[in-house]
Amino acid sequence: MNRVVLAVSAWLLLVRGVAVRAEDHATQILLATVKLQHSQSAGTGFLIVPRNGVDREKGECLLVTAAHVFEPCPDDAVTVALRVPQPDGTYQRREISVPIRRDNRERKPLWVRHPKLDVAVLRLTLPQGVEATPLPVEVLAEGPELKQRRVRIGARLLVFGYPARVEGNPAGFPLARHASLATYPVVPPTAFPILTLDMSAHGGDSGGPVMLETVDSRNEDAGLPVILAMVVGKIQQDEKVVGLYEERILHHPLDLSIAVQAQFIRETVVLWEQAVTRTEAR
Repeated sequence: MNRVVLAVSAWLLLVRGVAVRAEDHATQILLATVKLQHSQSAGTGFLIVPRNGVDREKGECLLVTAAHVFEPCPDDAVTVALRVPQPDGTYQRREISVPIRRDNRERKPLWVRHPKLDVAVLRLTLPQGVEATPLPVEVLAEGPELKQRRVRIGARLLVFGYPARVEGNPAGFPLARHASLATYPVVPPTAFPILTLDMSAHGGDSGGPVMLETVDSRNEDAGLPVILAMVVGKIQQDEKVVGLYEERILHHPLDLSIAVQAQFIRETVVLWEQAVTRTEAR
């Protein structure tokens, strides 16, 4: 088997000083999920507010995605698709260019990557008027919470993304697809950093948040959602076919995707905060 890398008004709830809309869990994550594009590929990202290092009044937050969405990119910027609500209840698409490398000969990355796993975070400033609600870092589940919630094999999940670049509508909202947890155990995350999901993944899904469905997920006053992991690839069976005049490799999808546990997104956010602190101290 081969693992393949993919590339209206409402009242607000304050959580550690971060304003989030009082919506059901799926809507909260949908509003924080965005499409990423560059000249060679596309992916998914979602918005998080760290504890330190961003100016919330200026609309600063962190864009979380799979590191491989940025690393092979030949461009120095990516396009992020956002949505602007209109008075008639519709949405207008608004795309912004976000730098991912410094504008110099060395082309140093502006993102911070996890040292071992396919996770990257990048500071992003949201323009005024867009409907994008970054989520506080507390939504990223860690080992103790997973143990307390008794997250087990077969757990119901909801995955947000842009499979094969497909969008929910012209405004650029993501698609949400049901999945289930296909591997056991989950804790401790340090021993099991990669999860397998019972869901077919496609190019464009990389960086998509994986939400844990709970008994309260559909309630509008359910509080914060739980992000269990982030999609980074798929699993497929490769078959070598040898003919008289040619050889071919056939890829057979197994309808399984792989995801990095959210604890390692938290670790990457901490690394970003430490990098910002060092830069400011100079």
